[in-house]
Amino acid sequence: MKRQAGAARRAALAVMLAAAAPAVAMNLMGLGDVPLRHMTGEDTRILMDTAEATLETGADGVMRAWSNPLTSAHGELTPGPAFERGGRRCRDLEVYSSAGGRDNRLTVTTCKGDDGEWRVDRP
Repeated sequence: MKRQAGAARRAALAVMLAAAAPAVAMNLMGLGDVPLRHMTGEDTRILMDTAEATLETGADGVMRAWSNPLTSAHGELTPGPAFERGGRRCRDLEVYSSAGGRDNRLTVTTCKGDDGEWRVDRP
């Protein structure tokens, strides 16, 4: 059961990061080419685990790297200071990822829901 909850959290965070910017969302619908489309399940798991840990405990402005030596997919996550919005804990997260010869950088604002899940916040 704990494994399923972790998988669900990673999936929710993957969707959150993929849908964070309209250009990324369009790319995922086949209108472009972004690193996420070239990531294996293991690449995505490593990225999402690192993103969750970064949002929870990362020091402001301190980059955390992630990589999968088996596929060469890699990236960096840099959290901003925590702030409150609508009674929720929020953080900006700069996300750089590289896979399949594609690179992408974006910044998303994430907020932690009552269920403990981080989600993209759209003001």
